[in-house]
Amino acid sequence: MESKYHYFKRDISWLSFNYRVLLEADDDSLPLYERINFISIYSSNLEEFYKIRVAEHKAIASGGQSDDMTQEEARHLIHQITEVVNNQMEDRIRIYERKIVPALRDHHIVFYQSKQEVEPFHQEFIRNFFKEEIFPYLQPVPVCKNRIKTFLRDNRLYLSVRVTRKDTGEKEYYIIKLPYSKVPRFIELPRQGENFYLMYMEDIIKANIDRMFPGYELDCSYCCKISRDADIFVDDAASSEVMVEQLRKKVKKRKIGAVCRFVYDRKMPADYLEFLVDAFGINRDELVPGDKHLNLEDLSHLPNPHKELYVQLKPRPMKLNCLDEKESIFRYVNKKDLMLHFPYHSFGHFIHFLYEAVHDPACREIMITQYRVAENSEVINTLIAAAQNGKKVTVFVELKARFDEENNLATAEMMKRAGIHIIFSIPGLKVHAKVALVLRYNKEGKQTRSYAYISTGNFNEKTARIYADSGLFTSNEVIVNDLHTLFRVLRKEVTEPRFKRLLVARFNLLPELRRRIGYEINMAKAGKEARIVLKMNALQDPA
Repeated sequence: MESKYHYFKRDISWLSFNYRVLLEADDDSLPLYERINFISIYSSNLEEFYKIRVAEHKAIASGGQSDDMTQEEARHLIHQITEVVNNQMEDRIRIYERKIVPALRDHHIVFYQSKQEVEPFHQEFIRNFFKEEIFPYLQPVPVCKNRIKTFLRDNRLYLSVRVTRKDTGEKEYYIIKLPYSKVPRFIELPRQGENFYLMYMEDIIKANIDRMFPGYELDCSYCCKISRDADIFVDDAASSEVMVEQLRKKVKKRKIGAVCRFVYDRKMPADYLEFLVDAFGINRDELVPGDKHLNLEDLSHLPNPHKELYVQLKPRPMKLNCLDEKESIFRYVNKKDLMLHFPYHSFGHFIHFLYEAVHDPACREIMITQYRVAENSEVINTLIAAAQNGKKVTVFVELKARFDEENNLATAEMMKRAGIHIIFSIPGLKVHAKVALVLRYNKEGKQTRSYAYISTGNFNEKTARIYADSGLFTSNEVIVNDLHTLFRVLRKEVTEPRFKRLLVARFNLLPELRRRIGYEINMAKAGKEARIVLKMNALQDPA
């Protein structure tokens, strides 16, 4: 029977999700700086979307192999994405320019958006700030097709400038990389009365750019940026050692990946854009019109000089009364399972669980998976303490965690030096499981009551305060044994495991899900109560 349901394309659906993030910035009931932060999140999400998803489609459209779509389908999808993003950009500009900037002014924060807006009492400050703080780091590079090859770095903001020689009338183009590593993007100007003042660094440069080109007439200047393919392809059939070396090399090359979009100020004249496209070798389908101010993910760092303009305070994660500092998690879980819900519950309970394992004489072994961990991770520090305390610690490190490859390599090396046994990615498999196992033994060496932790979230103290996840502590013997079997699979000690309770991808997850869905279908056909509740990031399996 043909299904009467229609499904959205994965990428168009994702763009709808991101648009929902943007609409939070349009909500007048939210604190102003929360709304500003939603614009930042929307922009950051979109940047990653282009670097991964759109870059993949562009590779297919230009002749790459794919089991999911043809070249023509990839081209059509890219066209759809461009159309959707352009429509969203209109809303993003409306929300930012017509609602956010005026709302800041209503709260006595004047955010200059151009040279023309600058009040007379700030003119001298801007000139001096440019001369002393910005100018020393600026290096205009001429843009000349076939004569000078200019490389634009990934996600770096550039100011393109067109000038006219006074002696010959000849037009010349220059590109200037904005020095964000040296100067903040947002400059706080001297306060006047009850008003605070802010200005973009690029607008201060534009206000003084004539000083950089003596003997020239300034024609115009516009910001632009390039997003490059950031996905890393490694030989999935290679050994862990080969994969590590491949990743080390390819992570360094991420900044020079293929261009997947060229974002430019939409007010740029057509002939100006044509020159840049030609000079930088940009394909037409890589052009994405943007606003005057690009890289608005930086708005997450917008100064808040007005102390009364608070950022929405999020509730502090709650510590369970049944698990105060003196209470043993092991003793509690002996009696019954315990489920934590993040970010509402404190991630400190998991740290407490690991600390208890470190100091428990019966605990001989700790096993855990690592997908994304926080910088200076308390989880990693506790595992190191366990190894130094004589415990056998095994950590499976998933090297293919996108954008965390370098961090995972670095933490793996640190743990290795501390005596922790590291297992790297398995060929042909990406391990998303977030699980931990504490194995305990009696004096005779026989395994005694042990503990498992199974979670939907990473072992990351920072994201545990933001993302909605669940974590289960249990001493259920069947689950503990299943989890031990899973780690034996990761250690390549078992190739055909049997799981009694856990559903594990690649082994029994899909067959069991299909069986359960089939059961509900049969219940519904029989006129009995039937329902399916699934919580997930995405549904991609065709069957």
